[in-house]
Amino acid sequence: MSTGARVLLYSHDTYGLGHLRRNLAIAGALLSGLSGLSGCQVLLATGSTVADRFRRPSGLQVVKLPPVIKTGVESYDSREPGIPLSLVRRARSAVLVDVVRRWRPDLILVDHSPQGMKGELLPVFEAVAELPRAPRLILGLRDILDDPDHVRSLWGAEGVYETLRSVYDRILVYGQKDIFDVAEAYGLGEAERAKLSYCGYVAPPSRPTALLPEALPQRPFVLGTVGGGGDGVEVLVAALRAASALGLGALLATGPLMSTADRATLEIALARNPGAKAVDMVDDIAQVASGAAFVVTRGGYNTLSELAAARVPTVVVPRAWPRMEQLLRATAFSTRGLVEMVDPVENSDPDDLHRALIQAVGRLGAGVERPSFNLTGLHALTLEVREMLGAGSRSRWSGVERPAATIATGRP
Repeated sequence: MSTGARVLLYSHDTYGLGHLRRNLAIAGALLSGLSGLSGCQVLLATGSTVADRFRRPSGLQVVKLPPVIKTGVESYDSREPGIPLSLVRRARSAVLVDVVRRWRPDLILVDHSPQGMKGELLPVFEAVAELPRAPRLILGLRDILDDPDHVRSLWGAEGVYETLRSVYDRILVYGQKDIFDVAEAYGLGEAERAKLSYCGYVAPPSRPTALLPEALPQRPFVLGTVGGGGDGVEVLVAALRAASALGLGALLATGPLMSTADRATLEIALARNPGAKAVDMVDDIAQVASGAAFVVTRGGYNTLSELAAARVPTVVVPRAWPRMEQLLRATAFSTRGLVEMVDPVENSDPDDLHRALIQAVGRLGAGVERPSFNLTGLHALTLEVREMLGAGSRSRWSGVERPAATIATGRP
């Protein structure tokens, strides 16, 4: 591998914190794993409005894209009132094209969206083809994208299958085939399957929490977390009610994107429960959760990966809109005994949600055999990047499962 290798990470970041947190973990792993290379650089292009609030791996460079927000199924708006989405999309594409032309990365790792938000990467692919030396391109997919029928329909209509065949050198899935078979679910053809490997789940290494002792409840507590906080206040209120009913304290992480109205709703509930506290963010969920009696959470990729890896008793109330991703993941994890799940559709009423949550807590630790859970994601991805920047050949892991760093985890 040549010295001075440059790796560009793309993260569209239109809703929540999941893509940002995963890419920060990946950036840290690459910077560490490629540290023996003199002058190796990693640059993250992100549309997140809160990227500055997270601990940045040493040496990571960040380019901010004009922010957008997801408003529905494949529907987006500019976060700046009055600015058309079409203009924002063109501006984001222009920034990315400029980065590619000026910085000339050796490898581009695209997160989640093969063509970018509303196709914003298509001009980038054209710019890449014009470079004197084209970078290698990797698509990194979390374990589950959305309802398989919806993904197949969308990818067929937008020409994504052709993009997978003609643009990408590798397709890496941050998950396990036995939990969710991406190739089968999304109808990948032989050409796409030949490029695909399952890396295992991406879970950043745990570190001492940045929370001060006074921020933690003094008695055994329930940890409630809803990711970025754009929705889910009802989950935190239900977690608070369950904690009170069980005689436990509560620590609620609102997320930096929670609305003023939802914060006011939560403050009213907190005022009635002196044993509960709220914080804006928990930087290391697994570390804080290790001291909790149990966790109540949404079903985001990062949170469930970290909690399952840490073997923390977890009840999941997944989001069912605008994507089915969280509901599908929570169902898959629950079936394997990694978590307990509360159906958000059947328990949309606050009282029903409270009762269902109490019942789910009672099922935690019910003696289910702990399944294997593959956590090689960061290590396997680093190996792929090193090899592609080096010989430029197909990975020796193509078509096989990763052999190491698999642990047994599940309900304690």
